[in-house]
Amino acid sequence: MNTWAYDNICHFNKPQKNVVETISEIERNLASKAQLRCKIHLAIQNRPEESYFSKLDSSIKKNTAFVRKLKNFTEAQKEGIIKDIAALNLTKYISEVASAIVEAKLKMTDIASIIQVCVTLHEKYVDFGPQLLETWQKVLSLKKDEKILNPSKTRVDIRFYADLISSGVLTPKEGLPLLGTFLTNLIHTDKEEHNNATIILAFCKFCGDDYAGLVSLKLQQEAARFKLKVPTSEWLPPDKRQNVRNLLRDYFSSICKHLTQEHKELQNFERQSRRILQTKGELSNDRKERYEVLNQNYIKLLNMTQQFADILAEEMPELKQDTSPRDEEGSVLELCESMTDHAREALNELLWENEEARQFYENLPNLCVYLPNLIPKFAPEPAPPPDPAEQIIDIEMEAKEIEDAQPTKEEPDEEIKPAEFEDEKEDADLPVSLQSNKVLLDSFLTTLSACVNREMIDSAAIEFSTNLNTKHNRKKLVRTLFSVQRTRLDLLPFYSRLVATMHPYIPEVATDLCNFLRQDFKYHVRKKDQINIETKVKIVRFIGELTKFGMYPRPDALLCFKMLLLNFAHHYIEMCVHLVETCGRYLLHHPDSHQRTKIYLEQMMRKKSMLASDSRYLTMIENAYYQVVPIENATRGSYVKVRPPLHHYIRHLLFVELGSKGSTNRILKQLRKLNWKDHDVVNFTVRCLTSAWKVKFPHIRTLAGLVAELKLYQEFVGHRVVDAVLEDIRWSLEFPISKFNQRRVSMVKYLAELYNYRMVESAVVFKVLYTLITFGVSFDVNVESELDQPDHMMRLRLVLTILDTCGVFFVSGLSKKRFDCYLYYLQYYYLFKRSLPVWTDDYPFPVAIDFGMRDMFATLRPKMKPFKTLQEAADAVENLEKELMNKLSQAMPELHMEVELSEDTLGCIEEEDMDEADEVREMDDFDNDEEQSLSRSMSQMTTRGDATQPDDESHNDDRVVVTAAPRKAVCTEDDDFMAALDRMVAENIQERGKEVAKPPAVDIAIPWQVKASLKRPIDGLEKNYLGDALGGELGGALAAAEASAAPAAAALPTYSTCTSADDGPTVNFVLMTRKGNKPQFKNLAVPSDSDLAQNLRNREEAEKAEKERVKKLTLDFNERQEEEEFQEQFPGINRPAVHNVNRDRRRFQHPKGVPDAELIFGGVRKYR
Repeated sequence: MNTWAYDNICHFNKPQKNVVETISEIERNLASKAQLRCKIHLAIQNRPEESYFSKLDSSIKKNTAFVRKLKNFTEAQKEGIIKDIAALNLTKYISEVASAIVEAKLKMTDIASIIQVCVTLHEKYVDFGPQLLETWQKVLSLKKDEKILNPSKTRVDIRFYADLISSGVLTPKEGLPLLGTFLTNLIHTDKEEHNNATIILAFCKFCGDDYAGLVSLKLQQEAARFKLKVPTSEWLPPDKRQNVRNLLRDYFSSICKHLTQEHKELQNFERQSRRILQTKGELSNDRKERYEVLNQNYIKLLNMTQQFADILAEEMPELKQDTSPRDEEGSVLELCESMTDHAREALNELLWENEEARQFYENLPNLCVYLPNLIPKFAPEPAPPPDPAEQIIDIEMEAKEIEDAQPTKEEPDEEIKPAEFEDEKEDADLPVSLQSNKVLLDSFLTTLSACVNREMIDSAAIEFSTNLNTKHNRKKLVRTLFSVQRTRLDLLPFYSRLVATMHPYIPEVATDLCNFLRQDFKYHVRKKDQINIETKVKIVRFIGELTKFGMYPRPDALLCFKMLLLNFAHHYIEMCVHLVETCGRYLLHHPDSHQRTKIYLEQMMRKKSMLASDSRYLTMIENAYYQVVPIENATRGSYVKVRPPLHHYIRHLLFVELGSKGSTNRILKQLRKLNWKDHDVVNFTVRCLTSAWKVKFPHIRTLAGLVAELKLYQEFVGHRVVDAVLEDIRWSLEFPISKFNQRRVSMVKYLAELYNYRMVESAVVFKVLYTLITFGVSFDVNVESELDQPDHMMRLRLVLTILDTCGVFFVSGLSKKRFDCYLYYLQYYYLFKRSLPVWTDDYPFPVAIDFGMRDMFATLRPKMKPFKTLQEAADAVENLEKELMNKLSQAMPELHMEVELSEDTLGCIEEEDMDEADEVREMDDFDNDEEQSLSRSMSQMTTRGDATQPDDESHNDDRVVVTAAPRKAVCTEDDDFMAALDRMVAENIQERGKEVAKPPAVDIAIPWQVKASLKRPIDGLEKNYLGDALGGELGGALAAAEASAAPAAAALPTYSTCTSADDGPTVNFVLMTRKGNKPQFKNLAVPSDSDLAQNLRNREEAEKAEKERVKKLTLDFNERQEEEEFQEQFPGINRPAVHNVNRDRRRFQHPKGVPDAELIFGGVRKYR
C-alpha cells in the first residue's frame, strides 16, 4: 500500500487507523525484545577481560553514589547511569547493584529504561545475571498463606521480572520456574477474596502476549472487521503458553463466581432495605454506610471482571436481576422515569386538589421578563431522576443529615433557643444614600400584609426585586415574613409564593426563612410546653406551604412529621394535624416521599386508635387523614358493604361477643336457632366461622370449641370449616404476601385448635407441617424460590405456632413416631435457612426463631439432642429414610418394585380432552403423589449434606391452584327431566307388578329310599350320581353328587359295575319316572365324557369355588375387625376416633373445661 492510500485510510477511517497503530506498536515491542535478546547473546560471547576493568574507576565514593542513584532510579537518569557504568569498575559491587535495582521504587513508565540499564550491566559483568536472580528469589518468595503487603510494588516487580526474562537478561531456564511458582501461589491463595486481582491483571496487560499469547477481545474483533492480523510472540513454546493461559482462566472463573455472589448479596441487601423502609419508614446510618461499602466493592469487582474478560477473550458471567415480587407501593417510585404527558397530568391531578391550586403553586412569574439584568443563581433545569432502586435506599439520607446537624439528646434543653434576629440598631449606621430606601422598605413591608391574592403578591415580588434588593432589606424581609401574626394564617400561602418567586434570583430569602422555621420548630418540640398553640400552628402551616412550593426540603418536612409522631400528645397532635392538612396530600403523591408519608399516615392512625384523649383530637385526626387520602380511595374506604340484619347479627356474635365471660354457650344457642336449610345463611355462617383472623388471637381456641359443639347438631359444618381452613393455608403458601402474615398465623393456630377439639386427624396436621417446609422450597443455595425467600422466616413461625398449640398431644402411639420423624426434617430446614449467606453481622439470623426452636424442644422433646450443624441433620435424615425404606421393602416388596419402576420409566402422555370429573380426579392424584414422594424428594435434597433444586416442571407443578368446585345452576330443563324420569320409573314398576313371578328352578330332593340304596362300593373307585330331569316324556331325573365326593373326583374317571372290558368309564344316574301317582326309579349308565356328565361336574366345581370365596371374605373381615379393635385399645386410649367419640359421648369436655350446655338449653340433647 502506497503512502497516499495509507494516508487516505488514516484520514477517512479513524477506527481502522487506531487498529493499525495498535498492531504497529505490538510489532515494534516484539521486534525490540527480539533485538535485545540477539544483542545480549552476542555480547556475552565478547565480554571484556579483567585487564579492562583495572583501567576503570574503582573508588568507593563513586561506586556508593552509583548504588544510591540506582535505588532512586527514574527514566530521566537513564543516560547518566549508562555513562557511569562505562566509567566505573563495579566488579566488587555487583551484589549491591543487583539489590539496588530490585529494591528501587519504580513506576510502570520506568520499566523500559531500567531494562536498558540491566542489559548494559549484563553485557559487561558475568556475575550480574546470577546475582540479580538470587535477589529476585528473595523478593518473589511467597509462602502459602502469606499476604501481599505492598500490591503496588508487586505489580511493578512482576512486570519487571517478566520483561527481564523476555529481554534475555535472565534465561527462560533460570527465570521461568520462579515466575511460575510465584504466579501459581499468588492465584491459588487468592480464589476467594481476590485481593491480588490487580497484580494478575497487570501481568495479563503487559506480559500476557509474551507468556500466554493473549490478545484482547476488542482488538480481535476490530482486526477481524478490517481483515487484519494481530502479531503474537513466538519465543515461548506453545505448551508453556497454554499452561499459563489455563492458570489465568482458572483465576477468571473464580472471579466470576465471586462477582455473582457479590451481586446476589447486594440484591439481598437492597431487598432487606426496601422491607425495612416499608415497615419503619427510614434506614439507619450504619445500614447506609454498609450499602455504600457493598456497592463500591461490587463496582470495583465488576470493572475488574470486565477487564479480565476482555484480555482473556472470555464471556462475562450472567448476572440475574432480582425478580422477587415487590409491594404495590414500589411502582409509584417509577413515575419519574419515562413519564408521558398523560401520566404527568394524572400525577398533577393527584398532587393538587383542583386546577386552581395547581396554577397557584406551579405557575410562578418569571422575573427575567421584568428585570433582564437579573441573573439566576442556579440552573433551573431539574436533575435527572435517579434510579428507583437506588432512590429507595437513599430516601433517608437527607433527613439523616438534618438529624446529625441538630443537637444530640445528651445536650441540655437550654441550648435549644428560638429563632432570634439581629437588633435594628444597625439601621442608624447605614449610609445616607441607603437611609432613603428605609422609608420605601417600611412602606413595602406595611402593605405586604394586604396582599391577599396572586396578582398583588406577584407585584410585590417584582417591586422588591426591582427597587429594594439589598442585603439589609433582604434580612428585614425575612424578619417580617417570619414574624407574621399568628392569627393571619391566610397570609402564609401568599408569603410562600413570594419567597418561591424570588428564589431563582434571590435564594437567600428562602434559605434564611427555612432555617428560622426549622430552628423554631425544634425549639417548640423540645420544650414540650402547653402554651402558644397558635404560634406552633403558624410554624407548621408555614412549613407546609413552603414544602408545596419546593422551598422547604421534603425530607425535612417528613422529619418534622416524624418528630411530631414520636411525641403524639396534646399540642403535638394539633401541630401534626395542621401539617398533614397543609402538605400531606402533596407529600403522599410525590414519588420521592410517597413511601414514607404512607407509613407515617398509617402510624398516625394506629396511634389514634390507642389514644385515650377527648373526641376533639380524634375528630381532628380523622378529618386530616381523609383530607389527604385521594377522593377515589376515600370513597372506597368509606364504602360500607350492605348486609342483611341477620348477617350483621352473626358477625356481632362471632367477632365481638365471642371470648367474653359466659358467651360461648349463649352464642351456640343463637347459632342453633338459625335456619340451617337456607343456603345463604349457611354459607355466610361457615365463612364467618372460618375467618379466624378476624377474631382476637386468644379467642381462636374459643372459636374452635364453638365449631366442635356446633358439629354435634350440624355435622356438615365441621367438614366445611376444616376444608376452608386447609384451603386458606394452601393459598397463603402459593401467594406469600407479607401483609397477610397475621392471617396466616391465625389460620394455622385455628387448625391446631381444631385438632385439639378432635375435628381433624393427626395425619392432616402432619401433612400441613410437611407442606410448610417442602412446598416451593429451594434447597439449592444458588437458586432462590419465589415462594420461600432466603430471608423469610414466616414458615418456621407457622410451624412453631402449630407445635406450640397441639404438639403436647404427640406423645404416644403413631403420632409420637410421626412427630419424631418430622423433627429430623424440621431441623434440616431450620439449619439450612440458618446457613444461608444472607445472614451477616449487620443482618443477623432472627433471635426469636432460635429461641422458639429451643423452647419447642425443651417443651415437647426435652431428652432429644438437637443437631448443631447442617451436615448432622442431613446425615440423620438420610439414615432415617434408609431405615424406613428397608422396612417398607420388607413389608411390601411389590410397592417397592412399583416405586422403582415409576422412577425409572417415563409417565404416560395424558389426553388433553378430559371432562371435569377427570380433572378433579387428576388433581386429587397429584396431591396424593406429592405427599407420597416427600421421602424420596427429601432424600435427594439431603444426599451427602448437599441439596438439589427440583426441576422446573416439578417446581411449576407445586404451584397448581385448586379452584372451587362448580356450583349447580338451577334451570327448568332439569325439573322437566326429573319429572319425566319419575313418570317412567313409576310406569315400569306398574308393568312389572302385573307379571307372574315364576319360582326359580331348584334341585329335586333325593328320596330317602334311593339314598339308602346308593352306598359307596368297597373299592371306593365307583361313584354313583342322581341326575336332573332330562326330558318331558321321561317325567324327571334326579342327579346329585355324593356328599363325600373328593375335590379331585372330577379329574378321575368313573367306572360302572359293568364287567365288559370294551365298555369305557361311565357315570351311574338314577332315572325317576312316574306311573300314575307312584314314582319309579331305574339305573342309567351315562359315559363320563358326555355333555350331561361334564355339565354336572362343572356346576359342582363352580359351587365349590363360590363357597371357598365366601369363606375367605368372612375370615378376612373378622381379622380386620380384630385388628381395629386392637388398635383402638392402645393408640386410641389417649385419642379416641373422631366419629366414635362425637357420636357416643353426651357432652364434649375440653381439658380446661367447657360450660355445661345442658344447664343453658335445658333437657337432654337429642342426637340425630
